[in-house]
Amino acid sequence: MNPLLSKEIILLRSKFLSTIRRFFENRNFLEIDTPKLKAIPGMEPYLDPFQVQSPNSEEKGYLVTSPEFSLKETMALGLDRIYEISQVYRSGEKGSLHTAEFLMLEFYVSGIDEFNLMEICSDLFEELELNFHSCGFSKDLMSKHSTESLFQTHLGISDSYSDLEKFCKKKYGFTGGERFDDLFFCVFLNEIEKHFQEGPYFVHSYPSELASLARVEGGRARRFEIYWKGVELGNAFYELNHIGEQRKRFEEEQDLRRKLGKEVYPIDEFFLERLEDLPDASGISIGLDRLFMIFLGHTNLKYLSPYYRGEKK
Repeated sequence: MNPLLSKEIILLRSKFLSTIRRFFENRNFLEIDTPKLKAIPGMEPYLDPFQVQSPNSEEKGYLVTSPEFSLKETMALGLDRIYEISQVYRSGEKGSLHTAEFLMLEFYVSGIDEFNLMEICSDLFEELELNFHSCGFSKDLMSKHSTESLFQTHLGISDSYSDLEKFCKKKYGFTGGERFDDLFFCVFLNEIEKHFQEGPYFVHSYPSELASLARVEGGRARRFEIYWKGVELGNAFYELNHIGEQRKRFEEEQDLRRKLGKEVYPIDEFFLERLEDLPDASGISIGLDRLFMIFLGHTNLKYLSPYYRGEKK
């Protein structure tokens, strides 16, 4: 337990979590409990799970970086509104806004797209503001922006490969031939994120190369991320439920992990089988320690998270 936590903060965290649970219960969401130790972790190239094993080394597994796969498998059984508040674990996550273990809210709703999901998120923030009166949230302050519009507004370029490559060559000394994701995030993290100081901002319609587990339509990924007061809070998808396309993306992620010199995990075949029964749905993961931090007006998890263990040296 973080020795810097006060009794006041512990009581406020309890109220914060109770408010979130009540919000979902009042909207007929079913709370789900999923495994935290799995034989096959997620495939994300830039997330590294903790591996654990028994003393005799006969059993091993991975602590989940997200309950996403298990929740989608559950939803495929015929449920239409589910949520989970869950501890998750990510190796290398340490700093003023990062902890290796943290609390995540993840919820899914069938029959809606990502823009309808944004409205549920704003309703949740409004409910928290009514109970905490602390961060000044108002739906009037919420704004929605496509990545393409952000690049045009702040840099006068599109988010295409050619424009990003030209920009990175000129400003950051790139030599050409870099991967799209390296170009995009170099520009996004250094040139765009700094404009997200108030908000919340819902950043949507990412380039198709960054679709991850989202559908692609019209050349754009049907996904969004939430930024608030300079902090990334959430990641959402209008969920892909096409088995062949999802397998292709998993194989691409395996290739990228291999190129990055990381452990390559097998494809979760059970997840792919269940994907066939996943309804049209949208879902989001939100970092609750960061959201709690924002509602208390802080800029550091040090005195707010029970999982805080000190910043990376």
